[in-house]
Amino acid sequence: MELELRHLRVLCAIADAGSVGRAAAELGYSQPAVSTQLRRIERYFGEPVFERGPAGVQLTPYGFEVVASARDVLARADAIGRRPAAGAVAARRTLRVAATNSPMLAGMVSGLRARMADVSLAVNSVYASSRIVELLEEGAVDAGLAA
Repeated sequence: MELELRHLRVLCAIADAGSVGRAAAELGYSQPAVSTQLRRIERYFGEPVFERGPAGVQLTPYGFEVVASARDVLARADAIGRRPAAGAVAARRTLRVAATNSPMLAGMVSGLRARMADVSLAVNSVYASSRIVELLEEGAVDAGLAA
C-alpha cells in the first residue's frame, strides 16, 4: 500500500469524530469500509494510531504525531491549488508564528491558510513555551501557540 491523501483524510476524520462509525457517516462511507481502511493504514505504519474502546476511539501517543502531520500535509496540499498569480507573490505578507509541537498546530496552520490565503505563514517550532515568550519580546515572531 502507498499512503495517499485520502488515507490522511480518513485518519483526521476518525480523530475528529471520535469514532469510526461517526467518521464513516461524515465521509459518506460505510463503517466496515472505514474500519478496513484504518486497519490497512495502521498496518502500513506498523503500530496503532487509535485505541479502540466501547465509547469510540482515542489517539495513541503515536497517533497524535501521525494526525498532526496528516493535518499539516493536507493543509499544504489544499494550499497548492490556492497559490496566487506570479505577480501577486511579492505582495504577500508573512505571519511569523512560534509554536510548540502539538496536535493543535496543524489545525491552526490549516485554518489560517484557509482564512488568510494572501498571508504566507512561517512557523518556528520550539520546545519550551518560555522560548515563545522570548521570541515575541524580541520581535522575532508575530504570534505564538503553546499547548
